[in-house]
Amino acid sequence: MEEAVRVPCDTFELEGRLSHSPNASLAVVVCHPHPKMGGDLHSPPVDWVRRALAARGAAVLRFNFRGTGASGGKHGGGHAEIEDVAAALRFLAGHAPRARLALVGYSFGALVAARAAALREDLFALGLIAPPLAMTRLPPLSARLLPAGLCVVAGTRDDFCPVAALQAWAAKSGAAVELLADEDHFLAGARDRLERIFSSWLDPDAA
Repeated sequence: MEEAVRVPCDTFELEGRLSHSPNASLAVVVCHPHPKMGGDLHSPPVDWVRRALAARGAAVLRFNFRGTGASGGKHGGGHAEIEDVAAALRFLAGHAPRARLALVGYSFGALVAARAAALREDLFALGLIAPPLAMTRLPPLSARLLPAGLCVVAGTRDDFCPVAALQAWAAKSGAAVELLADEDHFLAGARDRLERIFSSWLDPDAA
């Protein structure tokens, strides 16, 4: 079951949906794609990942970045949104205090998640779906600093996340790579494959 929540952030609140398991040992924030291109917490890949993780018993929070949907504030170009991620992680940690914190982002959300992760030392794992490497750089990250590792997922026909660029970044960071054959950036036919990836994400006992 999901419930509507309001996440305190700066001087405003973010709109969110919380799937909460009282005994969860894994708590995951999921970040949506670019709001200027129609992305929000209801974007299908965000919901698919949320469903897969919640079915495992994880606590999951998906939320709208500032200026999106019913969230306060104004769009910050992917930099101010780092504080949105920090606020979402604080909120989720308050609802699952014994859980290990993880972060997943899709497209623009993957970029913001990576930027947020580069500033933290408390994340258990990080998952990046279709990071827009054709348009911008991801910060340097190291899978060794994440106890359960770093996973990147993308379609083989994604013009916004070219496979060669993804593999080059993954080689430097130590990330595990999952390629979805014949999928583009919007991953319209990837529901089952994404759900399988995130149903088995991390160790079997992680949630």
